[in-house]
Amino acid sequence: AWAKLRKNAFARVILFGTNNDSSISGIWVFRDQDLAFTLSQDWQIDYESYDWRKLDADSEECKTMVKEYFAWEGDFKHVGKAFNQGKIFK
Repeated sequence: AWAKLRKNAFARVILFGTNNDSSISGIWVFRDQDLAFTLSQDWQIDYESYDWRKLDADSEECKTMVKEYFAWEGDFKHVGKAFNQGKIFK
């Protein structure tokens, strides 16, 4: 099931903060305009635990966020915690 998702999605996901004070945030890119997670029960394990929103390619805030996630460095002002580690889903 995950192999099919890998063909249709790419993500940069980051763990922020430290033990007992951490959060997870990421940028997912899909082939389609909609979230792929709704297409399979196997892909929905933690799906509802997160807030999802479509990025606005014209927004300076979103451009900065994409640059930070792809470089794994920056202020990450939208999170408010320091970068801990990152993972690529492809």
